[in-house]
Amino acid sequence: MKKFIFTFFICLLVSKFTFSQTVGEKYIWEFRDGTIIHGSFVKSESGNLFIIDDKGEEIYIPRVMIAQRHIATEENYKNGEYWFPNLHDTRYFFSPSAFGLEKGEGYYNNAYYMMWQFQYGITDNISLGGGATVLGFPATVNLKYSDNISDKLNYSFGYFYVGDLFEVTGNQRSLLSMPYALITKGSKEKNISLGLSYNFAKPFNDDFNYESGFKSQRLVLNVGAISRLARRFSFVFEGWFMNPENLFFMGGPGIRYFSKVKRITARNGAGAKTVDFQIFIMSSGDGNVALPMVGRSWRF
Repeated sequence: MKKFIFTFFICLLVSKFTFSQTVGEKYIWEFRDGTIIHGSFVKSESGNLFIIDDKGEEIYIPRVMIAQRHIATEENYKNGEYWFPNLHDTRYFFSPSAFGLEKGEGYYNNAYYMMWQFQYGITDNISLGGGATVLGFPATVNLKYSDNISDKLNYSFGYFYVGDLFEVTGNQRSLLSMPYALITKGSKEKNISLGLSYNFAKPFNDDFNYESGFKSQRLVLNVGAISRLARRFSFVFEGWFMNPENLFFMGGPGIRYFSKVKRITARNGAGAKTVDFQIFIMSSGDGNVALPMVGRSWRF
């Protein structure tokens, strides 16, 4: 009986994999060692897939070696190379996009190996994250809900905190404590986001006129954008505009480098990591400062 159940289960999986592919359809197959093959599906037989490759030759692929399969399109297969999708579409450098993590997905990232953060998908719509520097201050906490309105329009809302969460300074004050709403227009490869927040925090700088009540100084406007430049590079921009009465800006442009790693996961194929380089600008009526920012992220 056990042998019958096991055999039935294997046949079910094989049937699902076989019949989900169409004869003559072009696919991209990722192997468990990171190798990628492109070709047209011919048939499935004796535990192997038979395909016609780009040279017109028929070859077979042992099914057990296949990690992921993608339908080949003009967008993801160019000049003989597989353009894997945006490996880090849920955020820009620091600010979020309206794209969300799926349940069980996540990433962790750092800036100069000093500031470490993580984000994890609790459900397909809700993710939770946080982090801190190696000194414990500042610390971050965030909660995000994401969903789509249409194929090219997504929205998100959540809460974001930055401050002295662990009372490292003995002052327990916050820099940011704000609910936000965000909308993203475009695809995961090329999009622009616009967000609006209201900062309830009492900042470390007491020069700001933050009396009780709704004050325009507490409004925060966030803009983010990304555009795929090449198989492994994207242009990224983000900006935070604070205190409209005495405008203060943080953010700037940069480049993101994508890398696939030879580590198979159910969701991310051969794995994914990115390296970010940003010109981080702080601008106000008192002057401007520009600093290079370097960060890395790993998706799981």
